[in-house]
Amino acid sequence: MKGFLNLLFASIVSGVTTQAEINPRTAADGRHPSFITSFALPAEHPAWPEGTIMVAVMDNATPVPGQATALTSSATSNIIGVLQSRVAENETSGNVLIHGSVPAEMLKYIGIDGPVDATAGQIAVLRNPVGIYV
Repeated sequence: MKGFLNLLFASIVSGVTTQAEINPRTAADGRHPSFITSFALPAEHPAWPEGTIMVAVMDNATPVPGQATALTSSATSNIIGVLQSRVAENETSGNVLIHGSVPAEMLKYIGIDGPVDATAGQIAVLRNPVGIYV
């Protein structure tokens, strides 16, 4: 047995230890089947957490198909869904839950100083007409 272990460990490979952060958190909680789709994000933005309320990118009064950005105020217009999982700073795309269920405590909009709890009005819009059960 000792000879086998010597043979096994005789070819130890040098390497580099890395640190990876895995975030298993997602906005969808599974109480209702989810529909999630990918949207293009603005070229420059801070990191956004899962549960961030997303709005359509607008060209004047017309939504730009396939593009979304984080809601940055207590407004309730143009809400399209909730960021399914966090995105890093300046990440170019993100998965947005446009139908399903999300815990209310996860819902945020992005204020000047960072994430802010969603308002009752925003939650009402997410429920109807968007179709996200809170």
